[in-house]
Order: sequence, then C-alpha cells, then structure tokens
Amino acid sequence: MASEGGNSNGGTSGTGTKSEQDPKEGKRFFNFVFNVNKKITDETEMTQDFMNDLKHYQEFDETVTKCAGYLENVFIPYSSKGSKPEEEAFTRLATALGDFKSFVPQAYTAIFENFSTKMKAAGVSRKCHQALQAHDLRHMKKFHTESYEAFVEQRKKFDESRKKMDQAKADVRDAKTTTAIEKKAICYQLTVDDFDQKTEELIKIIEALPKVKQEYVRDIYLILSKHKQFHADMSKFFAASCVL
Repeated sequence: MASEGGNSNGGTSGTGTKSEQDPKEGKRFFNFVFNVNKKITDETEMTQDFMNDLKHYQEFDETVTKCAGYLENVFIPYSSKGSKPEEEAFTRLATALGDFKSFVPQAYTAIFENFSTKMKAAGVSRKCHQALQAHDLRHMKKFHTESYEAFVEQRKKFDESRKKMDQAKADVRDAKTTTAIEKKAICYQLTVDDFDQKTEELIKIIEALPKVKQEYVRDIYLILSKHKQFHADMSKFFAASCVL
C-alpha cells in the first residue's frame, strides 16, 4: 500500500503516461475520496433488533426528560428555586403568625408563638428535602445533556461510516480493471474496519442503558421518598402546634 501511495499513478509503473491511466481510477485510493453524488443501490441494512434499540434509546430520553420536568414542577415549583431562607413560604407564614399573636387574646399568644415556631421549622424541613430532591433531578436531567448527546453524536458517526462503506462497496462493483478493483477493495476493507469500530462504540452506549435506567429508578424513588418524609414532618409540626 505504501509503495502504491508513493506515486501519483496509484501503483502503475513510472513509464506509464497520463493518457494510459484508467480514468475510473480517479485519485489515489488512500485519500478516501468518495463520490457522494453517486447513487448507492446496495445500502447495508441493520437488524431489526438493532434498529429497535436505537429507537428505544431515543424514546427513553424523551420519557426521562419529561418525567424529570414534571417531578421538578410538582416538588420544586419555580417560586421555590433559588429563594433565600427568609423568602421561603413557610418562613413568611411563621413571621406573619408571630406578628398576628399581638392581636389575639392573651390566652392564645403562646399557641400562636408555638405555631410560628413550628412553621419556621417546616420551612427548614422543606428546603432540606428539596435540596436532596434537586440533586436527584439534576442527575436525571443530565441524561439528555450527556448520555443522549453522546448517543446522537456516535449515531451520526455510525451513519456516516456506513454511507462511506456502502459507497466504497459500490466503487468496487463499478471498477473495470484489475488494478482499480484491487485499489477499491483495499479502500473498501478500510471502511469496513472503520464501520465495525463505529458500530461497536454505538453498541457500548446502548448496552449501558439498563444500568442507567436503574440509577434513574433510584432517583425517582428518593425524590418521592423525600416528599413522603416531608409530609410526615409536616404532620408532626401541625400536631404539635394546632392544639387549642
């Protein structure tokens, strides 16, 4: 291959003239020059299982992204994002109840003071649970920005490699001389090797999905568990403060 690449005649003898070259040989084969305008009639087809796996990966991305968005809207509404401790709804309620105690009969002052204290504790509890929920939600949203984008990029490389391989195969089929066939065959083998590599890399991404799914099952479980714990805490706070 190196000896053929050393001269512009693609391996023909030095005494040959330009007019004697086969016009179908074109440029040197090791430059990987492909005629993308040539119609390819024998496109390599992948198995249905493989195509189903590609579709499943895309559908999972849509599902996990949608699920993360809904979980965030329910458990960490926009008004709660980035709010300072004193701006938390329960903290504001606690302050309002503390102020309101000045306007109730003396017998109820201690009750409202206790209610204010418990609501402040409820605010701290919710912020704590939301911080843990936000951590799991960030992990879920990373699937689209990291795993899925890597999948899309590798899928693009896979498709491009398959197209080049099919074009190289068509070039071998259309070659007219023995020399041209040999050159095109070598080029075709190189594209096959590249296609195999791109396919293996894509399959690795697909095969990693079951493990990734388990991680997101855990994330959703923890998010819901934290919300359950928050309501348990709230029940205790109200039980301790709503006694008249």
